[in-house]
Amino acid sequence: MFWLIAHTEIFFPFLLLGLALLVELGLRTRRASGDLDAVQPFIESARDRLGVLLSLLLGFCLPMSLPHYEQRTQLVTDEANAIATVAQRAQMIPQPFQGRILQTLPAYVDARLEFAQVSLDGPAMTASVYRAEQLQQEMWHQAMMLIPQNVTPLTVPLVQAIGDLSNSIEQRQAAAEKHIPTVLWWVLILISALTCFVVGYSMRGRVLLGILVLPLTVAIVLSLVSELDNPRTGLVRVSQQSMLRLQQSLNAEPAPGR
Repeated sequence: MFWLIAHTEIFFPFLLLGLALLVELGLRTRRASGDLDAVQPFIESARDRLGVLLSLLLGFCLPMSLPHYEQRTQLVTDEANAIATVAQRAQMIPQPFQGRILQTLPAYVDARLEFAQVSLDGPAMTASVYRAEQLQQEMWHQAMMLIPQNVTPLTVPLVQAIGDLSNSIEQRQAAAEKHIPTVLWWVLILISALTCFVVGYSMRGRVLLGILVLPLTVAIVLSLVSELDNPRTGLVRVSQQSMLRLQQSLNAEPAPGR
């Protein structure tokens, strides 16, 4: 179920077709039920109330998914700044520790860029996180080796900056795993299905516009919510520009010791 929702290129046409068929089913059920003019006001009242309920649910989910997307985007910028801080502070320590840390940072940035591209629940994700953690531990080890040999006011800030990288790894992974609960998706789809059926049941005749408008609107909104909630699988992606600029900056710097 979640896989289908996360892949909007499949979810959108599947949902649109399903909801449109439910409108048609409601219309055919109405025709098979005989004369319902006496209860038409009650049918229309139920349709309108379901429409209001569906609108409230859709209006609730869109603001719920947008902060998830914004948080993921902000965390990319925060992590890029944290890595840049390590690079700046590493330039103030003596060799060979400076060179070893600065040589590790480009590979670390590559691992973090890879993290943004791979599937959330695949082995590539585990490998990407493990690679970043290993590189962070290498830099941490260099900083720990520096402390007994050269304790200066610059050493502690460097150690803190390298430690912050570990926090960034966990924060971004936790943010990537944060989604709208599956039970809420079930509620949205069930209410949408019921509303479309009642809309069809309230129609006195087949009108193409009436059959398509509600299913198309609901499919667009739910697909947008899915795109914001799952920015790894659809058209909407979390921008990596901050990390890409940092990658270019690190690769453009001359090798340490030259």
